[in-house]
Amino acid sequence: MTDLLIEIGVEELPAASVMPMANHLAKTLHEELSKAGLVGGAAKVYATPRRIAALFPDVGARQEDQQIERKGPAVKAAYKDGEPTKALAGFLKGANATEDQLSTIETPKGDWLVLKMNQPGRELVEILADAMATSLKTMPMPRRMRWSDLPHEFLRPVSWLCAVHGSDTLPLELLGLTASNVSYGHRFHAPQAITITNPADYEAALSKAFVVADFSVRRQQISDQVSAAAKRAGAQPVVDDALLDEVTALVEWPVAITGKFDPSYLDIPKEALIQTMEENQRYFALLDNSGNLLPSFITIANIESTNPQSVIGGNERVIHPRFADTLFFWEQDKSKKLLEHLPELDNVLFQEKLGSVGDKSRRIKTIAAWLAPLMGADAASCNTAADLCKCDLNTEIVKELAKMQGIAGRYYAGRDGHSSDIADAMEQHYFPKQAGSALPGNPVARVIAVSDKIDTLVGIYGQGLKPTGAKDPFGLRRAALGIVRILIEQEQDIDLQELVHESIKAYGSVLPNDANETEMVDYILERLRGYAVDRGYTVDVVDAVLARGVTKPLDVVQRLQAIKPFRETPAAVSLSAASKRISNILKKASITTEQPINETLLQEPAEKALYENLQQVAPIIKQQFEAREYSKAMTTTAGLREQVDTFFDDVMVMSEDEALKANRLALLQQVNELCSYTADLSRLQPIES
Repeated sequence: MTDLLIEIGVEELPAASVMPMANHLAKTLHEELSKAGLVGGAAKVYATPRRIAALFPDVGARQEDQQIERKGPAVKAAYKDGEPTKALAGFLKGANATEDQLSTIETPKGDWLVLKMNQPGRELVEILADAMATSLKTMPMPRRMRWSDLPHEFLRPVSWLCAVHGSDTLPLELLGLTASNVSYGHRFHAPQAITITNPADYEAALSKAFVVADFSVRRQQISDQVSAAAKRAGAQPVVDDALLDEVTALVEWPVAITGKFDPSYLDIPKEALIQTMEENQRYFALLDNSGNLLPSFITIANIESTNPQSVIGGNERVIHPRFADTLFFWEQDKSKKLLEHLPELDNVLFQEKLGSVGDKSRRIKTIAAWLAPLMGADAASCNTAADLCKCDLNTEIVKELAKMQGIAGRYYAGRDGHSSDIADAMEQHYFPKQAGSALPGNPVARVIAVSDKIDTLVGIYGQGLKPTGAKDPFGLRRAALGIVRILIEQEQDIDLQELVHESIKAYGSVLPNDANETEMVDYILERLRGYAVDRGYTVDVVDAVLARGVTKPLDVVQRLQAIKPFRETPAAVSLSAASKRISNILKKASITTEQPINETLLQEPAEKALYENLQQVAPIIKQQFEAREYSKAMTTTAGLREQVDTFFDDVMVMSEDEALKANRLALLQQVNELCSYTADLSRLQPIES
């Protein structure tokens, strides 16, 4: 058992494909080697723009021989009048066996013939040849190409193939190449062939040839180099994970270089400059300690130049026209106020069946007018923000740099003299942009954010364009979760039922008549359910609260906070069991509507005591419940535990006397309703010890 290295050398791969292709190679080969019983551990993946490779530990050279048992026909079907039948002859021919190799086994269905035979193990090179062909066929690639006059297809032309098992070279033939034990170093620093004498030496051998083969090691080197270069410049780097991954996939030997640009470009919003640097040039921007953009950047070269100033100068030159274009768009947008773009939104499509962005803005305005007083926001500011929130879609800078959507609106609204709350709402009504990210920071932004999200959700969902599986092209899950987070984390006591209803009203006749309001609310509540579980609440506790038909997310969380400590008490265990029992009894008795209790029919001391206690605590629990003092309500509810336990011990509910039975069922019904004010206790599961 020894290590196995497989490497495919290529012309430079697109950055987005480097790791997916390398991971796929390692995963698919490991699966096949595991099936064959030849691999001893997880694969080590290597990936650079010019190679994808995997190293497998403790790989055997050949499978062990296996004893296999092949079931043939039944004895009755195999022989007729003592002579072999066609069924037996066909089986022997297919198995390439003779009759004397057969044996008989007994089964519940009679005697059957079996063939026990030795299956020789396959050689590693044979298994790899099949596995490699399958891996390449299924490898994720945006497109496949051919090169020269070869019939083979790959994302980029393949230059070499390396396959080494221990000290042996495996003669694999693939993509028109025969594998060798040769790899190649950096295209410029060490282009000569490198002999891999042992897979364990692969990483070190490439490092000597100016190739950092391990993606994660190279990524960390780039991060460290950027931090060090920024520190030397007295700055803080803007390091986006996606950019860091992309740059790592573009280089084999990273070298950080610091460049500068004309400070006059700092008149442009820093977000636009940062986006231009990141997306167009793959530069890391630099900020001062106050968060202001500096006229400097860090780029990662793929070469250790003897004349670094020349490399710096080249990078400084290419950024100038990019910034010049951005400055032009910024200056162009100064010719119009943000509000002047509003009429043009009628020419921008929101969704084919839901009209224009102008239509959407008017609906946001309608919903915002309803939400503003409920969320403590200034109505006039919300009205203005609703008009402005989508206007930057028609600005030149957003047309050129799509990620400036919202950000440009903030700058332009501030430039036009609007309040900071309105200006911030231009950007923050898109918040949260992803799971766990920042929420809108002021009441106006919150109102517009919720209005925008509910409009999208109701409109798209109402047209029947619901998310399916992993596909959510309109971001409805994100919109629903955004609403949930804003209402809960920013303590906005809004009813989802009312919110959806108001949004449907704002759409008017645009939505079909069968748009299901309840289904839309349930969709948001399902996101709330996941949100709560992610924050440590158990599924049964969440379901117990939602079963009460609560449609205010903030109210749901307040109940969860009360239930969580309560369920750990002995009273919770007892009352939960009692609630389950009561629910089952009422269900069997078909009791669905509230029945009055006749005090004169209470005969047993246990039912009298329970009734009297019920009369005492019911007003208290109701008062605490209405005040949302759920913890107090649950504590008061726990006081019923002893009387409920005694009732079930001493009282026969299903009495033969129909009047007594009906009265006791009515008593249980009121007990159950009172116990379940905050949550449906019958849904709580016993806590595992």
